[in-house]
Amino acid sequence: MTELEWKEVEPEKKDWKKQIDVVAYYGDLVIGSIVYCGEEIGWQSVIDGHMDFLQAKSLEDAKEEMIDVLDNHFTDQINYYKELQESLGELRGNEDV
Repeated sequence: MTELEWKEVEPEKKDWKKQIDVVAYYGDLVIGSIVYCGEEIGWQSVIDGHMDFLQAKSLEDAKEEMIDVLDNHFTDQINYYKELQESLGELRGNEDV
């Protein structure tokens, strides 16, 4: 099983005050990040370059919410690839060879 860990890093953008990555330790693969953009904007999630607002008011709340966001993201990705896999079978059945 892949082990995931929180890792505070230097923010990638200058308007981010704090950045915490979720990383997999088989090559330091970044799965996603939570970033703090200051009191006015608050916490946001970053997955595959897409940012979304989090409702969190604290770092601990942001981590909990990010776990839910990632769980939903992974479920969506799994479903997407399952649909593609099923379509491959249909494509194979439609070949006129």
